[in-house]
Amino acid sequence: MDRETWLLWLLADSQLPTGGFVASAGLEAAVQAGLVHENAPETERDSFVEFIRSSAQNQARFALPFCSLAHEQASQQLGSKDADAVTDDAVAAVLEPLQRIDDYHQAMLSSNSVAMRASIAQGGGLLSLFNRGYAHAHFMADERGRLGAQAAKRLQRLARLGEVRGHWPVIFGFVCAAIGISLEHTQQLYLFQFVRQIFSAAIRLNLVGPLRAQALQCDMQLFVDGLLTQHAHRRVAFETLEDMFGETVVYTEPVLELYQGMHDRLYSRIFNS
Repeated sequence: MDRETWLLWLLADSQLPTGGFVASAGLEAAVQAGLVHENAPETERDSFVEFIRSSAQNQARFALPFCSLAHEQASQQLGSKDADAVTDDAVAAVLEPLQRIDDYHQAMLSSNSVAMRASIAQGGGLLSLFNRGYAHAHFMADERGRLGAQAAKRLQRLARLGEVRGHWPVIFGFVCAAIGISLEHTQQLYLFQFVRQIFSAAIRLNLVGPLRAQALQCDMQLFVDGLLTQHAHRRVAFETLEDMFGETVVYTEPVLELYQGMHDRLYSRIFNS
């Protein structure tokens, strides 16, 4: 088994301590508002299946381009340095494009405080996991690994100072690049974790049972693969006409965004977002 496969299994572990399972991606609010119905008959239009498909589509069209660009930029900078170049300037060169991507993601989420809070919390959890765990692995002892570890430490320090937010898609792309996971596998893992997060929330909300959730999650493979085929090539663009007209990153399901923003107004809730 190669190292990348082993690391993929580690990151795909449901016990990964990043805080992803305290978020429902708006599912809890949608259930309480009546958009998603509990125990929908399989013979009728399943509102939960529609919700998860719409949510995955939204992630592929909005968040995935941030994750992909962060991975590409980090890989480029980490791969261009040698052992003697692990300096403050080299670390700054790694972080500069990441901060720019993170700032743009913050601007795009500024109207949704619930989604913003969840994204920052999950990104911070993954960054802390990297600094306390993966950064000390033996394979991180080479020049690429040492530079990535130093960049992650500074990034976490900047996040604590409030100079960067550290959003989930950006940190996810950076961490995967730092430990040597390919862009293709990073994109696949990102959408897999998002879909699994919603299924986990649905089980705890008693929306579906664990056995049916497993069957539905198996059936999601073709749908997610189709999303990757359609959108894996997309990247965030900052200064192009295409981006000005919303062609690079968009919300495809604004109604779901509204429901997610309602989460803090719920009278009772078990999830943070």
